[in-house]
Amino acid sequence: MLAHPCLSDLVIGKAVYTTRLHGDGRGNYVGATRETISGCAIAHVGRLVVRDGERVLELTGYLTVPRRDRGATGGADGT
Repeated sequence: MLAHPCLSDLVIGKAVYTTRLHGDGRGNYVGATRETISGCAIAHVGRLVVRDGERVLELTGYLTVPRRDRGATGGADGT
């Protein structure tokens, strides 16, 4: 898969992220890319679409930060 044409303009280095996507069976996906050396992640939300006759997951990524321990601060929203 690393030889796919959509990656042709990139130089591939070492693996540093893990992404797990979860589908609902209706073409919707959600998941996160988590950096292996820190607690940071990118949350992904998207759909399975057809582009030029090819099935593609089209995802939007949202920057995240680790949620604080709710017990340590007492706030319901983790702040």
